[in-house]
Amino acid sequence: MEDEAPRPADGAAVPAGAHDARTEGSAEALPRAPGAARDAPDQLAAASSGWSPRPPAPPRRSRSAGRALALLLAAVVVFGGGMLVGRAGAPAATGGSPVPGATSGALATPATQPAGASPAAAPTGVPTPDFGVAQQAWNLLYANYVDVGSLDPTTLEQGAVRGLVEAVGDTGHTAYLTPDEVKARDEELSGTFVGIGVTVDDRDGYPTILRILPGSPAERAGLQPGEQIIAVGGKSTQGRTVDDVVTDVRGPEGTPVTITIRAPDGSEQTLTLIRQKLDLPLVSWARIPGTTYAAIRLESFSSGAGDAVVSALKGTRAAGATAILLDLRGNPGGYVDQAVVVASQFLVSGNVYLTRDRSGTETPSPVTPGGIATDLPLVVLVDGQTASAAEIVAGALRDAGRARLVGERTFGTGTVLGTFPLSDGSAITIGTQRWLTPKGRAIWKEGITPDVAVALPTGASLLLPDDLAALGASGIAASTDHQFTAGLEALRELAGN
Repeated sequence: MEDEAPRPADGAAVPAGAHDARTEGSAEALPRAPGAARDAPDQLAAASSGWSPRPPAPPRRSRSAGRALALLLAAVVVFGGGMLVGRAGAPAATGGSPVPGATSGALATPATQPAGASPAAAPTGVPTPDFGVAQQAWNLLYANYVDVGSLDPTTLEQGAVRGLVEAVGDTGHTAYLTPDEVKARDEELSGTFVGIGVTVDDRDGYPTILRILPGSPAERAGLQPGEQIIAVGGKSTQGRTVDDVVTDVRGPEGTPVTITIRAPDGSEQTLTLIRQKLDLPLVSWARIPGTTYAAIRLESFSSGAGDAVVSALKGTRAAGATAILLDLRGNPGGYVDQAVVVASQFLVSGNVYLTRDRSGTETPSPVTPGGIATDLPLVVLVDGQTASAAEIVAGALRDAGRARLVGERTFGTGTVLGTFPLSDGSAITIGTQRWLTPKGRAIWKEGITPDVAVALPTGASLLLPDDLAALGASGIAASTDHQFTAGLEALRELAGN
């Protein structure tokens, strides 16, 4: 998972600190491309009760509950008037408005090399590589491998570049993305993707469904949260990364994909679904039955996330909400400028985060005045898949003493990633800066430890805003989502009722 990064330069995408949970379309922290049009504000209209939100205009995004709804994507893009932050291992989108998890537009980001450009000259003092051994290994493979016909030059070249980048040891941040992975990341950050419509997380060695998107092939096929995807196209998913599995699930719109599902009771079934183009909802909210509180869930910090949260907060305030439970579980991050917008709704002053470059120079990213929920008691739910821009928001609210964090230690993405395109459409993301909380706390590899630690039981499903009305107060109290119920209890303490 990557960390927040500045907006990417035109055409540049950078995965950063992205987590593993994904939907076949999740978003990482990414910078907004310069000159890109900003999404229209999402409209969340309250129903007659004042609590039923209208789904936001299809925003771009993605995410999951372990990755908490990491709609099968996790990466961040950087720079170009904006920054992306996120977890590595997921594609980040380039272009478009800033996405949650991306660095804010105020931060400077490293320049990216345009795709197709000639190799950049090596900086002064950089060792000159001798690729003679690599050429020798290549020749030996073609001269001696028993199944020489199966050798694919492109696959071997990509493997060599991936190995070079992975040798840096900056796991989950500095990484290599194939052309397909770059495309997938861009789709997720845009909020649109082609797939079957599930968000998944890696649990017990298999991608486990966390959520089904309304109107999706998965919903029509009757898939349920808690079920595991144990094979795609006859290929086992055991032990594979979520990103790898997501790549198999995705494909051209209108084409079939065969998946094998294992239910919690151990029964299995194989289904063939037709891939569909889907929009990823950014924000959902609802009244918490039996209270005057509102639950707001943010799926990612993709383009338009800030506007969507503002609209949701306006709706909850108009409906009389007296406190907010903000759910950032499984949020893979996205654009940093979106993180600044979201955090600023709850903060009066101060900084949202700091960046530290390789020379040690620190640059603050200040709160934007005019937040509309600076006076409401606030609890934030986090977990191991809360990453990138989502960690920036959680860290800012914690340092300011503005919110109580409930759940599990966050992912730990703390670098700003720059995306540098390669001539074949692939790219490498490089950690160019580290970001810190306003009090100077490093999150990289450490994460943020919540004020109230609560683990989610094995097999438990997350409570989502859309579920609350039907469950009622008694159903929520009996839920296995102990993080939500603990967060609700913490909110009662803060609100004094």
